[in-house]
Amino acid sequence: MSDRQDERMIQRRRPHPRREPPKKKTPFLLKFLSWLGVILFCFVLGYLGTELLMRALDKKVFLNPENRYETNDDLENLKASEQRRIAGGGDGVRQLNLLIYYANGEEINNEEFSVTARTQEDNIKEALERVLSMSELANAQQIELKHVFRNADTVFLDFSQQFVSELSAIGEKRSMYLLTSIVRTIQENFPPIIQARFLIDSKSPKSGGAVDLTRIWKMPSSKS
Repeated sequence: MSDRQDERMIQRRRPHPRREPPKKKTPFLLKFLSWLGVILFCFVLGYLGTELLMRALDKKVFLNPENRYETNDDLENLKASEQRRIAGGGDGVRQLNLLIYYANGEEINNEEFSVTARTQEDNIKEALERVLSMSELANAQQIELKHVFRNADTVFLDFSQQFVSELSAIGEKRSMYLLTSIVRTIQENFPPIIQARFLIDSKSPKSGGAVDLTRIWKMPSSKS
């Protein structure tokens, strides 16, 4: 054979490259279940780890037993301790010593009264509730001071309708003593307030009745 024929025979005898069989793709459902299993495993592991950590902290570091309130008795004890703390003026709680005026028949008496310092409106409400309770009114407990709000030197007192009924029951003279007690208590304890206006059930009072509640009430000026 010639050299050219030998080269053709060699080329014919060269092996063909092997073809790899096509790879099978993992089914989507199997992938999904695998990832779901990993997620659940991490979740359970994190939950158990957190629980163990909190138990360790509960016993050794932060959550001391005296700082936990798990029963109604615990909460009641907490309330009682807070009331004692406030009464003692501890932890920066400030007490206000007020001079309360109240109508005793056809005269006006006074007494000292201590309250916890809050907003001026709250303290006025508390002081006037004391005035009413001390003024020998038959139905003082039924009188509700619904709202108190201030505008400059004027305070607005929003009473329930029972306040008007009580004034009618005690008559004009005793009503004048009662209103004087209210205004004097406010003026002497809550500056810069010097006068009061009355509302009944959040509305302007009607004229008539034992005393005129439609006008502004203030103490007479001390100037001669």
